[in-house]
Amino acid sequence: MKEEVSGFWEYATIDDVTFPSVLDALRELTETPPGQDDTERMLHFVGLMLDQGFIAVSSPYADPPGEPWCDGDRDAVLRRIRQEWEALDHEPTFLDLCWFHRPRENGAKRA
Repeated sequence: MKEEVSGFWEYATIDDVTFPSVLDALRELTETPPGQDDTERMLHFVGLMLDQGFIAVSSPYADPPGEPWCDGDRDAVLRRIRQEWEALDHEPTFLDLCWFHRPRENGAKRA
């Protein structure tokens, strides 16, 4: 799993990581993440991403775009993801839940 998170870390130098991309990576894992069900396994994987330094943000199509979730509080982010995940009545699209980005160097934001 650490390899997949590292792959996202490298990808995130170019673009943010969408939630469906995370789900795709989970489906392709050769090892099963810890957890009693798919939700817990997904949250474990997202927790690894947050531990790596990823920041959960709103979609760039939201208003306001790219707004950090829960002031970056890891546990609050995971609770919000669980809550929104369980409330979905369809397969997540790139507009659902959050996106993940790396902290910008020197606090710079993309134009």
